[in-house]
Amino acid sequence: MMRYFSHFINGETVKPQNNDWIDSVNPATGKIWARFARGNAVDVELAVNAAYNAYQKPEWRADSTTRINVLHAIADRIDQNFEQLVEVEVNDNGKRIREVNGQMSTLGGWYRHFANDLEKLAPDKLMLDIKDITARLELMPYGVIAAITAWNSPLMIAAWKLAPALAAGNAVIIKPSEMASASTVVFAELIAPVTPAGLVNVLTGFGNEVGAALVAAEKVRKVTFTGSEIGGAKVAGVAAQHVKPTTLELGGKSPQLVFADADLESTVNGVMSGIFLSNGQTCVAGSRLIIHQSIKNEFINKLLDRIAKLKFGDPMDYHTDVGPIANKPQFEKVLAMIATALDEGATIVTGGYAQTVDGFDNGYFVAPTILENVSVDATIWQEEVFGPVLCVSSFDTAKEAVSLANDSAFGLAAGVWSGDIAFANNIASQIDAGTVYVNHYRSVSACAPVGGVKKSGYGRELGPNAIKDFMQEKAVWLGTASTPNPFEPLM
Repeated sequence: MMRYFSHFINGETVKPQNNDWIDSVNPATGKIWARFARGNAVDVELAVNAAYNAYQKPEWRADSTTRINVLHAIADRIDQNFEQLVEVEVNDNGKRIREVNGQMSTLGGWYRHFANDLEKLAPDKLMLDIKDITARLELMPYGVIAAITAWNSPLMIAAWKLAPALAAGNAVIIKPSEMASASTVVFAELIAPVTPAGLVNVLTGFGNEVGAALVAAEKVRKVTFTGSEIGGAKVAGVAAQHVKPTTLELGGKSPQLVFADADLESTVNGVMSGIFLSNGQTCVAGSRLIIHQSIKNEFINKLLDRIAKLKFGDPMDYHTDVGPIANKPQFEKVLAMIATALDEGATIVTGGYAQTVDGFDNGYFVAPTILENVSVDATIWQEEVFGPVLCVSSFDTAKEAVSLANDSAFGLAAGVWSGDIAFANNIASQIDAGTVYVNHYRSVSACAPVGGVKKSGYGRELGPNAIKDFMQEKAVWLGTASTPNPFEPLM
């Protein structure tokens, strides 16, 4: 039976004003399984007004205890009902149920973390150098936040934005990717009983229709975006025209630097996790293997042994190791970039083709791929694939390794693998990236900031300043002595 997912506005399910819908294709089967509301400017106005009215209520904006209680209630609601979210997200983007179940089962923790952080939140103290004048800082929310999320991990990414934004006293409108909107709608419906109407709204639709109108809306005062470099540039451009701050978490071309003294078994696990777990469909995917020449062949053979044991299949099956690429356009992009890489001189070590999977003939499966002889000028070395494609290059000196790592327009993440921790930390400090992992990969915590440099974006999510990033500072000045006449005649 076809499922329909409408907008969620002001605490209610709302059908699209134009009664238009977008087909959602299950990437494992290649068949339409659901339809999402196709939003327009009228839908945006409804959501923005609902969010603005909810944010203005003093019991929300000024009462941190209310916000703390709501965040804890959201967390409890997720903990008790997260199974409702798993199936729709697997059907939507093809991520394996093992991964999705793991994400959903810990989703409440993000909201609980920022509820606890809010209890400790206080503005900095000001020490002035002006006689008889004091000043204090207050923190105030922006108001209405537009949160635009990606299709690879819709609800985890939404939590990074929504939890601190609510803690700060804002109201939020989430615009999920038109490629994977179902779980965000179900999430909003799930938390509705414990969330005041209008504080969490979901608009679905295309970026150039509902997304652009949302970013341009007058009452939206800040935008946070996770997605592609191209999409981020468009969002930032529209936001700049309306003088709105943005946080952009964009793509990456993350290097994994493997030195000769690395623990090879542990490093193989880290590299496999970085590029083949989630089919490489993660912003921090470790897609460039930069490895010492002396261990390259042995290391690649270990990777090949591991890849050969992977099981393709139904992402709803807990025994599946490799599911489909999330959608047809991305499936075609991955294969096209591999073809371009071969035209530019790369050679295939393994993979490089669409994988046939019994029972899923129309699914979007791609074999894990390793490419050698990749020029540093090659498209696939310089541009994000967002797929299970690992490019290999070797080095002789640490200086050469760092140079290869930094030879990129992106700077989201990197990995450093070495038995010498002091050496590894020194290398990490030389790499131009927002996150560097030493002897592991893909960790994430609400306690540590996430974000990139260069074309990987700007601003940070999570970390100790996450709530403050959704607030503005207000300086309140107090004169403690009588104000003199500024035009008193000189004696």
